[in-house]
Amino acid sequence: MNRRPRIGITAGDPAGIGPEIAAKAAEDEGVRAICEPILYGPVTSREVAAFERGRVTAAAGRAAYDAIVRAVEDARAGRIDAIATAPINKEAFALAGLPWPGHTDLLAHLTGARRVAMMFYAEALRVVLATVHVPLREVSDVLTQARIDFPTRRDRRSRRRLPPRPRRRSAASESSAHSWISAAFTRQTAGFRATATKNPGRRLEP
Repeated sequence: MNRRPRIGITAGDPAGIGPEIAAKAAEDEGVRAICEPILYGPVTSREVAAFERGRVTAAAGRAAYDAIVRAVEDARAGRIDAIATAPINKEAFALAGLPWPGHTDLLAHLTGARRVAMMFYAEALRVVLATVHVPLREVSDVLTQARIDFPTRRDRRSRRRLPPRPRRRSAASESSAHSWISAAFTRQTAGFRATATKNPGRRLEP
């Protein structure tokens, strides 16, 4: 009989909703039917009581960070098979002196990955982000053809690992459809989208 995968669940910021979400997920019968959940970070009432609910502090940021680090260490050592994460607080991270604005950047640092992409996954839709944690006013400055091509290739690669789907269609969307975005930026992103969807497997310079 195949063993269930061991999935690490990090509790996120202990002053927020993360510990409650993590604990309930680990106790859910549907979750336990398909995997063995392993909790990381403060999740019990006694552990969470050390942090004031709703208050952003360096201590809470550090606790969330430590949980992620331990989970990644266990994943890299083969003690768990994957990691699921509850929400962190970016401000608490900053107060703790941690330079990473979110999970994606931190996981890349901890694993030594040079290039990474964030994907949102649902049965009917997969979304790979071209920009992450960039203020909207700065998107036009950082969006390049390479930023569009890379997540497109990531999506193609993910198809080999995810369950097959009867109909596969790829699309690229600009950051926003708000009317105040300049026509020049809209034309520029439209050109990026067209090139990415026509040449999704193209090799890029590093």
